[in-house]
Amino acid sequence: MISRHALVLGPGDLRAASFVHPASDASNSNRLVLPLRLTSRARTWRDLARALSHARLVAIGDHLVRRPRPDFEFGRSEPWCSLEDLALQCTGRHAQILRAALQDVRVGADSPRETMLRLAFAEAGLPEPEINVPLVGSDGRARHTPDFQWPAHRIAAEYDGKGHSEPDQVKRDIARARRVRDAGWTEVRLFAADAENDCAGAVDQVRRELRFKGWVP
Repeated sequence: MISRHALVLGPGDLRAASFVHPASDASNSNRLVLPLRLTSRARTWRDLARALSHARLVAIGDHLVRRPRPDFEFGRSEPWCSLEDLALQCTGRHAQILRAALQDVRVGADSPRETMLRLAFAEAGLPEPEINVPLVGSDGRARHTPDFQWPAHRIAAEYDGKGHSEPDQVKRDIARARRVRDAGWTEVRLFAADAENDCAGAVDQVRRELRFKGWVP
C-alpha cells in the first residue's frame, strides 16, 4: 500500500543539487546534468525522526555538526549544520523525539561508533568525556586529539577500528600511546569486541580506569 502525506516545507528546507543521468555520455561535453531539489540536511534529519532510534538520530546529528578534518575532507571547512540549524527543526509531530536527540548531540564525534560509545558511557553514569580535542599535558603543551578524554583524571580512550591493524597505523598508534604516557596520562584502547552488547566491555574498561584514578560513582 502506498500512502501520501502532506509535506510542508519552510524557508531553507530545500537545497539545489544536480544529477548526472546514467545514460548520458561520460565525457564532460555530452553529460546530461539534471537539476534536482532536495530537502536540506537539517530537514532530512527531522524527517528521519519517525523511523530511527534515538541513538541513530543522535549519530546523524553528530555527523551533521562535526567539524571537518582538512587533511581528509578537501573542499569543506564548515560543518554541514549548526546546533541552531537542528534546533529550528525540532517542531511538528515528532518534536519531542527531536529535542531529546538534540540534547545528546555533541560537536566532535568522528564516527557513529564514537557516538554509540559516548551514549553508552552516559547511560552507565560515567562522567561525560571531551571528544576529539587536543590532549594537554602537565607542561601545557597540546598533543594529538584522542577520541575521548577525561582531563580531570588524565585518562584518554581510543577506539581502534579495522584500519588500526595495518602496519603503518600500528606504528602511529604505538607512538600515540607513548605520547600519552609521556604526558602523564593513561590510554584506554578499545576494540570491536568492546563495542558489543551495548558497549558493555568499553564501559567496563573506562569505569575501571576512572575508579583507579579516584573517580567515585
